Amino acid sequence: ALSCYILAHNHSLYVPEKVRRSMPSICCSGDSLEVVDDGRRRVQVQVKEPKLTRHLATNIRITRPYVQRKPGRSPDEHEGELPLGILLTGGEKLRAEGLTGNGIKVAVIDSGVDDTHPGFHGKVVQQQWFRWGTPLSDDDHGTHVAGTIHMMAPDAELYDYRVFGEEAGFDVDEAIAVAIVEAVFDGCHVINMSLGGRWPSLNIRTAVQYAESNGVIVVCAAGNEGDDDPLTNERGYPALWPEAISVAAVGKAEGFPVAKFSSSNPQVDYSGIGVDVTSFKPGGGLQQMSGTSMACPHVAGLIAALLSDERLVFEPGSKKDDFVREHLEKYHVVDIEKIGPDNATGIGFLTYLDKDEYEELISRFLTVSVTI
Repeated sequence: ALSCYILAHNHSLYVPEKVRRSMPSICCSGDSLEVVDDGRRRVQVQVKEPKLTRHLATNIRITRPYVQRKPGRSPDEHEGELPLGILLTGGEKLRAEGLTGNGIKVAVIDSGVDDTHPGFHGKVVQQQWFRWGTPLSDDDHGTHVAGTIHMMAPDAELYDYRVFGEEAGFDVDEAIAVAIVEAVFDGCHVINMSLGGRWPSLNIRTAVQYAESNGVIVVCAAGNEGDDDPLTNERGYPALWPEAISVAAVGKAEGFPVAKFSSSNPQVDYSGIGVDVTSFKPGGGLQQMSGTSMACPHVAGLIAALLSDERLVFEPGSKKDDFVREHLEKYHVVDIEKIGPDNATGIGFLTYLDKDEYEELISRFLTVSVTI
């Protein structure tokens, strides 16, 4: 499908060398796609995909997410242990119960992932870069995001779709839209988009609707435009659309205080740890970042782990997005901030832990509530 789109619109696409070597050859004609695999078998596939319109470069609406960075780990974390954000979201308990994301594919639509980082254990299985040219040491956001997903669901396969970089075959908005469509065709179960912009894009909206209609769970960062006032609304897309799960950021402290930068609006669905989050750094090692970009992969990783539970049975005719939301709200939400849903944290903080378990963790690691 992506090849049809590229040929039709005269686009170029960068694919890392090791990925190119493993790709089958592709030919496109009209509405059919011919794939020739390594065994030289030819398969005709009828292509039906959403109609995407062209935008000029001056219409770019999405920019690199702004996050706050610190080196290394938090003082409350120790070498060899899972980061506290992962623990508070239930990552350790999920592993103990065998819910590791096995058989689940997660798309990371971001600034690119350093698949050579030893922490990934070979779980970055595919890379398609629609923009490039900036070293990952500078575009470190995607590696950090993917690291959190991997630590939440260590057996899930990660699909890296790079949509930020100084060089390009696509405008940023267009790259994001095509990456979403490609993730659907690649069979991804969850899409993580720790990105956003104030103005909506028709192409991205069409792609998000297409993903949701195909049973893909789309998880988005709510945005970092917050003014510490839940009565004012800060809008950000694609999180604002109903087909996406919008995730706000809270801190690692008693009561899960809302991060001051976290955008608030009636479309916020849930909240996750987004302050001083420890995850992977390109080239190896760890670093801390703060932003709703960091809260989002905690939730995406939790969902990936839950989807690997064979006990989950989808009701015939039900929408997968609705089923997942109902399951989360029934079993995995902690009501924080105000009683009931609120604009700052949505329905509440998502975790696999019960109340006693997360309160014990907080009392062991943290005693002072601090937000930024």
